[in-house]
Amino acid sequence: MPYVSRLFIKTGIVYLIATFIAGAALLSLGAFGHPAPFIVGIEHGHAGFVGWLVNTVIGVAYWLLPANRARFPQTQGRYPETIARSSFYLLNVGLLLRLFGEPFMEASGIVRTVVVASALLQVAGIAAFAWIAWQRVFAPSLRPDI
Repeated sequence: MPYVSRLFIKTGIVYLIATFIAGAALLSLGAFGHPAPFIVGIEHGHAGFVGWLVNTVIGVAYWLLPANRARFPQTQGRYPETIARSSFYLLNVGLLLRLFGEPFMEASGIVRTVVVASALLQVAGIAAFAWIAWQRVFAPSLRPDI
């Protein structure tokens, strides 16, 4: 399995464990009459969806998508390593900025700017992944109908 795939999948597993621990803590707080603010639940869901599910799906996709040897001959058809790693860092730095910034967004204009930047980073990370996936799945050399 390629390094970038392992990186995404291992990160997804860390988020899976962290999300379940946070979920248990949120449930326990609520059971003892101290419910967490609404935004914490939103962040919990975002960590589970983007942190676990999206990271895991991207890791598996990088591993299993068909190779395009004509487009990426230097990597035996997989993908440019720098773009794949960039997609990882953009997505996960953006996610962390959101998780730690959004609960404090009302307090400061700087934090609002950080949260907007986090969204842009996540979009850029997904765009980098989508570009690679598109090259590997919809390449003219792989489509006999074109």
